[in-house]
Amino acid sequence: MNFKCSMRQKIQASRRPKIPSTHMKRKSVARFFRGKNMLPVRKLQTTTSEESTSIQKPLDPVIDTDWSIGNYRNAHDTISSWELKMLFMQMHKMRISEHELVPLANVFANMVAYGCKYSPALMERVKELGELVYRRSEIKRVSRTIVPKEAAVHTEPERDTQNSEESESKRRLQLSRISPIFPARSLVEIFQNIVVVNNSLKETTEWFERLGSGTISIAISSLAPGVFDVKAYVANYFITRASGTYNMAYAQCVADLLDIMKNYCYQVNYIQRFPYLNYNVERLLNECPHTPVQCYQQNSIGYRLLRKLGWAGGALGSKQTGILEPIEVCGKFDRRGLGSLKPKIKHRSINAYVHEYSIDVHFYHVLMDAILANTPYYDLIFSPDFTECERILLTRLAVQRRLRCETRLSVTGQAQFVIKRYPLPPHVVLAQVLINKHPFVSKYYEVKSPKVLNYN
Repeated sequence: MNFKCSMRQKIQASRRPKIPSTHMKRKSVARFFRGKNMLPVRKLQTTTSEESTSIQKPLDPVIDTDWSIGNYRNAHDTISSWELKMLFMQMHKMRISEHELVPLANVFANMVAYGCKYSPALMERVKELGELVYRRSEIKRVSRTIVPKEAAVHTEPERDTQNSEESESKRRLQLSRISPIFPARSLVEIFQNIVVVNNSLKETTEWFERLGSGTISIAISSLAPGVFDVKAYVANYFITRASGTYNMAYAQCVADLLDIMKNYCYQVNYIQRFPYLNYNVERLLNECPHTPVQCYQQNSIGYRLLRKLGWAGGALGSKQTGILEPIEVCGKFDRRGLGSLKPKIKHRSINAYVHEYSIDVHFYHVLMDAILANTPYYDLIFSPDFTECERILLTRLAVQRRLRCETRLSVTGQAQFVIKRYPLPPHVVLAQVLINKHPFVSKYYEVKSPKVLNYN
C-alpha cells in the first residue's frame, strides 16, 4: 500500500523538533538576568527527618582498643621481630580489630625478619600496611646517637645483655622447631615428632612410640590370589600405598614411606664404622710381673728344702741358669684313660684368667663399672691388638654387668671387641648437634635436615 506525502509534510519533517515550553521559559529567564548581578533564587528542597536518616552514610563499626599488645609476645620471638610486631600493632590498633590485627602483625614480622612467603593478596595488603612501620624501624635501627664517654661505658654492658638476650631468643626459636609437640594436632606437627633413625623403619617407629604421640603402622589386605595391597599410616594418617606380590608390595611401601618421611623429617644416623686407627680403648698390659710360684708357696716342703740347701731365690744351678719356676704337674682325678682329651670347662671363674693373660684385668673391671654408671652415648671400640682369649674375657666381664657387646670386623678385616652405646633420643641428638654444636655428639652422629622445611 503506497502512502503519498505532500511537500509541506516533507518540510516539517526536516525541521528541528519543537522545544518544550518549559525550556523556552528557562531560556527567556536566563536572557532576562543576563548582564545583571542577580541570580535566580533556587528553592531549597525540604526533607523530613526520616528521609535524612535514610540518606546518611553508614557509620564505621566501633573497634575495641581495650587490649594489651604485650600479651601477644611469644617466648621464641627475637627482639627485632617483636619490635616489628609491636610497631605494626601500635600503628593500626585504632583502625583494625584485634582478631585481625594480631595475625597480620605476625605475617609482617615473618616476611621482614625471615623472608616467609604467603598468598599474593595477603602479602600485598601487609606490605601496604607495614610500609611506614618498616621505615620507622629502619630509622630507629640506623639512627646515630652521640653520648659522653662516661655514658658509653655504662651502655656497653647493656648492649652485651641485649645481644645475649637476642641470641637466647634465637636459640629458643631454633629449639622450638626441632622439639616434639604435645599434643600433635596436624600432620605437620606429627612429622616434627618423627626422626628417621639409621634409615630404619623399625628404629624410627620405636622412638616415635616412646614419645606417646602415635605409631607407624603397615596394613596389608589381599586383593586377589597372590596380589596384596599394602598401606602405610602415621598416627592414623594415610601416607602411601603399594600393590603387588607380598614381598614386592611390602618393600615398595616401606621404601616410599621412608622417602616421604625424609622429605619432611630430620634424619639421625649413627656412624658405626671407623678406620683401623680410630679406636678408643687401648690394650693395657699388666705392669706388675707375675709373682713367682715360690713366693706364695712358702709353706710347701720343696720350698723349705731349697732354703736349707742355700737357695736364696732366682734360677737353679751354680751359675743360676736353671728354671725359675717349679715344674707344674697336673693331677689326674678322673677315670679317663691316658691320652684322652678333657672336655672344655664352660664355666670357669674370671679369676682363672688373671694369671693366664698379660692384660690388666683389674683395669678392665673398673672400666666396665664406669661404663655401667655413666652410660656413654658412643660405642667403646677396643684395639684390634687384643687376642681372642682376651676378647672372651672382656665379653664375660660385659655380660656380668648386662652390657651390650659384640665383635666387629674393622676395615682391615681384624676383629675388634665393641661395647655398644646407650643410644641418645633422636631429638636430643638434634639439639646437641644443630644448636649446642657438641663435638663428641657431632663426631658419632650424622644429622640431615628435611628437604622440605615446614616452619609455621
